[in-house]
Amino acid sequence: MATTKAVKQQFQNRKVIACMELHTFSSLNAEFLDHYKDSMNEADIAIVYYNPQTIAHKKLEPITHDQVKKAFAREDLIVMSDSAVLKNYLKNFPFQNDVLLLMSSGTFDGLDLESIIRS
Repeated sequence: MATTKAVKQQFQNRKVIACMELHTFSSLNAEFLDHYKDSMNEADIAIVYYNPQTIAHKKLEPITHDQVKKAFAREDLIVMSDSAVLKNYLKNFPFQNDVLLLMSSGTFDGLDLESIIRS
């Protein structure tokens, strides 16, 4: 919440596209998800990404897009669980002096940021 708010305050005249990857044990735990309530409210566009294979690898119970959307309490939240879909979304986004905020303790499953920048 603090990061998204700080970036929006710094770039008040720009659209902030915030993308968060749920990657840690706690963030991928269904019981922890409610702690994210309202954390992306300052973003003009909010995206949450997670990889179901990471959840399985960590031997956690699966989570759904609906659970994530409900936990963040943001009706227009975009939830993705396929890195190719995320990459295509970002590559084709019509950025015009916007701010892209990527938040993760992971790598968005190896997302090639340079390929997005060059597009």
